[in-house]
Amino acid sequence: MPKYERVQPLIDLLSSSHQPLSMQALCEKLEASRATVNRLLAFLRDERGLQIRYDRDRNGYRLQHDASAATTAAAIGLSSVEAASLLEAIAILEQIPPGLIRNSTTSIRSGLQRLCRQYLGESNEKGRIQLRMSHTRKASPSGFGAVLDGLRQDCRLQFSYRNRGKDDSGTRTVSPVRLVLYRSNWYLAAWCHDNDALRVFSLDRISGVKKLNTKAHKPPARLVERELDTSYGIFTGEATQNAVLKFDALHARWVAEEQWHPNARAEPLPDGGVKLSVPYKVETELVMEILRYGPGCVVQGPAPLRRSVASALRKAAACYVKDED
Repeated sequence: MPKYERVQPLIDLLSSSHQPLSMQALCEKLEASRATVNRLLAFLRDERGLQIRYDRDRNGYRLQHDASAATTAAAIGLSSVEAASLLEAIAILEQIPPGLIRNSTTSIRSGLQRLCRQYLGESNEKGRIQLRMSHTRKASPSGFGAVLDGLRQDCRLQFSYRNRGKDDSGTRTVSPVRLVLYRSNWYLAAWCHDNDALRVFSLDRISGVKKLNTKAHKPPARLVERELDTSYGIFTGEATQNAVLKFDALHARWVAEEQWHPNARAEPLPDGGVKLSVPYKVETELVMEILRYGPGCVVQGPAPLRRSVASALRKAAACYVKDED
């Protein structure tokens, strides 16, 4: 793809000119060769969808102005993939809680929203495109800011943490390692000095964050990568097992296109299904993901994961037995 700094000046020339521009004029203004200008024109027509016409009578190129959103998107240099990324970026930035960080990103968010309005035109005003982040759990603004400060200043943090599974609270002293946005929610990966190990904390369960005047402990990079990046999901721990999941032909159509994990492997099957291999250590989140597909996904191994999914399905089905009777 031609570089943006070469494409945008050509768009500006064509957009601002009320008269067709000759090839010679385009070459001079862009300080580019005839071959380069031809490539840029072809890119804008074929890849961006701009309606660029060559006027034989006036020996020049002109942009056929159109108020449609598609042409506007092309005119500002947005492909469909770039437009989707822009919308996702705005949705993510809007999740930043009120406070110093949100105030500091005002200009960034305003610039992206202005670009979005240019792209969407009237569609945005009519609410035909909406940005929704589902299942979002809000962290307190003060807690979020304190965690960011801890990361920035490389200092230890102390906070109260309510464990979602056990529903109990306790004080934790940690050295922050990473702040992660995962499935619309924020998590802090940190070295827990109480357990002397890496742990992941959901920010919405954190309260009373205090910055300590103690330098943060930095675990080895290889340890961090092994504990945080090798397994499926948000849980810590080096992957020790490999889930083998068979999806039927109906669900395989979109499962094969999803990235469950960077090291996951998808293998097409003769019946139209797909076999997916996913590395993991803690099965909790993986079980929940498998249950979303019901009978469309069958766990082929390992046996403990297969039993866990089967048990969960039996318990769920038991809740509806009386209704069937």
